[in-house]
Amino acid sequence: MNIRELIDSHPEVLQDRHGLSYSEADAVDDIARGLRQQGVIMLRRVLDKALLADCQRSFAAFAASLGQQGPAWGRLLDFDDAPKPEWAHGETPGGSWHNPWVIRHWWRRPAAGIISAVIASWAWPLVERMCGSTDVAILLGLCQARHAIDVDLGVGAHQDAKVLPAVAPFALWVPLQDLEPRQHSAIGFVVGDPQGLLPTLPHNDVGPDYVLDRIERVWLPSYRAGDLTAHTNTLPHFTTGYGTGSHRFSLEVRAVAAKDATNPLDNPSVLVSRVSGRPRIVATHYEPPVKAGWFLKAFRVERANLGRS
Repeated sequence: MNIRELIDSHPEVLQDRHGLSYSEADAVDDIARGLRQQGVIMLRRVLDKALLADCQRSFAAFAASLGQQGPAWGRLLDFDDAPKPEWAHGETPGGSWHNPWVIRHWWRRPAAGIISAVIASWAWPLVERMCGSTDVAILLGLCQARHAIDVDLGVGAHQDAKVLPAVAPFALWVPLQDLEPRQHSAIGFVVGDPQGLLPTLPHNDVGPDYVLDRIERVWLPSYRAGDLTAHTNTLPHFTTGYGTGSHRFSLEVRAVAAKDATNPLDNPSVLVSRVSGRPRIVATHYEPPVKAGWFLKAFRVERANLGRS
């Protein structure tokens, strides 16, 4: 069964049947409790639409430059890591995915703009609650920027904890545009965190039966630009696809308590602490072989005595 057939057979999966959507008016403790218990929540109207549209244009220009013959003019202005060799001949039919510091177009660093906006938003206290600290490290090497070209996809699901370090207990998923089921690739969720790893097929997928046997808990949300979802690292979820060929740009952000950001997971990273009661970037970090210096310069840093620079 593919995703289109899933929706046709069970249109109720498009509804928020478990009350997982929250706004700025909701208490952060209630939001964190919902995320821990159900494994996923939607935060509505978190980020500025104009900022996201600007970041989307820069990301799209970067993606279009992949595989070009001759100089990639929009990527000549710094010495950060280049796109990986797998993109030397352009994107796959399904798009491409990158470390956030790799994406740039001229002087623009879209991932830095989005991360800075998340830190300044009403969603940041949720990040602090989930990390158990107001001293937070954003582990850029565990973040992923994705350009997805919508292709027809089958039913299945995976858990981040199967392939990512356990130190990162959750992720924020930030689309840069409106996303509608049946029109754009996005993410679907099997609500209810199993609180552990599930048996998987050889390719780390839990298989279609897991999803179909829990159809009453499947959720394929719509997103408006500025919305984001958070999901735990053990929640089964899946990329949706309908074969429309539409383009989707997104950024997945992962953070931990700063005390848990050990080498090499902290290379590169952005450290955030409370300064005069407000979350502020207080340090950035990278070291060879990673080259992310120009990207990190895009962040406004307020120095604090955290024992690193």
